[in-house]
Order: sequence, then C-alpha cells, then structure tokens
Amino acid sequence: MDTILYATDCSKNSISTLNYAMNLSETLKAKLVVFHIFDIPPVRTSNIRPSEQLNKLAIIEHKEILEDYCNKNLNQNLSKNQLTYEVAQNSSISKGIIDRISKANIDLLVIGMKDEHSARGFFSGNIANKLIDKKLCPILIIPPHYNYKRLKKIAYASDFESSDIIAIEKLATIAERYNAEIEVVHIPTRDEYATMQQMEWFKELLRVQVAYKKISFHMVLANSIEQGLRMHIRDENADILGMLERVNKGIFAAIFNKDIVKKMETLVTIPILCFNS
Repeated sequence: MDTILYATDCSKNSISTLNYAMNLSETLKAKLVVFHIFDIPPVRTSNIRPSEQLNKLAIIEHKEILEDYCNKNLNQNLSKNQLTYEVAQNSSISKGIIDRISKANIDLLVIGMKDEHSARGFFSGNIANKLIDKKLCPILIIPPHYNYKRLKKIAYASDFESSDIIAIEKLATIAERYNAEIEVVHIPTRDEYATMQQMEWFKELLRVQVAYKKISFHMVLANSIEQGLRMHIRDENADILGMLERVNKGIFAAIFNKDIVKKMETLVTIPILCFNS
C-alpha cells in the first residue's frame, strides 16, 4: 500500500479519525494525504476582486487552516515524505473526493462516520454510498471519537463467493503488517449442509490464491446478517469489520440506509472497511 487519502472537515469531532489515519499510515508504511474540501459562498457583484483571485486566496487560507489543524491535533509528527496537505474547492463533498482519487492512484480512502455535530453533515451515509458506487478504492469508515489501537482481529463478512477472495487478498496486505488474524464470518441463510460444502470449496480456493496463513472461519447462527455480525464482533472483540459491496445484494449499502442505521448502532462501533466487487 503506497498512499492513503484521509478526507476531513477539520472539526473537533474528526481529531480521533485524523490520528487513526496517521497511525495506520505509519504501520502500513504508506504516504498519508490529508485532504479538505471547502466551498466558496456566492461572490457579491460589488466585490472588486475577480473570482479567480478569490479562489486562489481561499485555497491558500484553507490550506493554512488544514496544516494548523493537523499540527495541533496529531499526537505524533510525520515527516514531509509521509504526510502531505491538500485542499480543493467543491460544492459537493463526494464529487470533490471522487475528483481527487481520479487524479492519482489512492490505495485506501479514510473517512469519518456520520456525526450530527460535524460541519455540513460531512460524513453522511449518502456520501459513503456515492463513493462506494463509483468503485474507486477500498474505503475505511471510522466511527466518531474512535481511538486507534493496533489490529489483532479483522472480521470479514463473507458469502463464500469468488469475489470475496480478491477482497480477502487485499485485506491480507493490511493484516500482515499487524500480524492480525482475519476471521472469515458467514451467517447461514440456507441449508446448513449446503453451506458447509460451499465453505470447504471456498477454503480450498482461498488457500491456493492467498498466501497469508492467519485466517480462520466462523459460521454464526442468527436471525439476520446484522444480528450475526453484531454477535461475532462482540464475542470475538474484532477491531475492524471488512465487507464487500455486492451487486444486487448490497449488504454494506443496507447498513447506510437511513432506516437501518439506527438498528446498526451497536454494530458500527468499530471501523468498517468496504471493498467493491
């Protein structure tokens, strides 16, 4: 992993996410780009300065604000080779992030989870959904005020499909840096015998394609996928939940549906790492 992009609104509520992104980049030995998107209010016709000049001044001002925010709130200091600051003007947060990722390769996007106190409702579920739909890169979403800790267990919600192999392979590059265990979690929704057969097929396929050895398999009996994942995270003390946004299934997308969010509050107390199929 070479580059991590962390998008921030520079609010007090985002400080813990900033430090999470910094610690993650240090462990993964990746460059961290701290990115802030701002919007310029409509210019009054009486303003004597041209809009282009106002835009340049705004970029300078917001970059100074971003650097000051990071210098004050980072618990550790990164070298200039590891940490860079970028700002961009855009009326749409999601479009601003998409445009930035499209300019250069980003291996991981880090954003904060929805927080009613953040400016402009910055990290709302709608933004997460828009970004996932674009199939840009894996997205790590951090709950508000979540403090970083070294990863020991990474739960991955699997349907034992071939597309899960690619996601787990990417997940293994993170787990390896922490020597963390990847727990492949499946909540059966059909005949148990057929599920066992599919799991054995999946295990064999995974052994062939993924070299990382610290992978275990867990089947959790529950009334719903949400309940099963909640139970596993609670019982196993998982540090991150990995999920694959699936065509026509949308397990991850469902979490960010307004009606589902309230039900998932107890689940989404750890970071969620979303891959796109």
